[in-house]
Amino acid sequence: MAKTSPRILVLDDEKLIRWSLGQILSQEGYTVDVAAAAEDAQRLAETARYAVVLADLEVCGEKAEPFFKKLLAIQAGAELIILTAVPQDKAGERLGGCRTFRVVEKPFNSEAIKALIQEALRSHRNAPDEPKEV
Repeated sequence: MAKTSPRILVLDDEKLIRWSLGQILSQEGYTVDVAAAAEDAQRLAETARYAVVLADLEVCGEKAEPFFKKLLAIQAGAELIILTAVPQDKAGERLGGCRTFRVVEKPFNSEAIKALIQEALRSHRNAPDEPKEV
């Protein structure tokens, strides 16, 4: 049986970031889906299983915490990496108690993102399959 590549969901309203991350991660051998809006990401999350979700905090506006909690409930065990242009302390306030793997400030370095994905995948492989409390 062939080994499937980890699937990653990229959610960002900036077309260039979606395209760049899609290209970079696809070249690394990952299966990548991209979404420009929270609603699109939710539809994708309802039909596919993701190991990692890379998401721009600004896409959800002030509703970030409930959206990401719902997304993580659908994608039990997925690692959430937040991409944001706001300082990490402000991002943390907007995320509330939402479980995140890491918050990365924009602009980001592609090599650092690749390393972070590897780290998140190691964490994902060690996670149980049952839904986690979010």
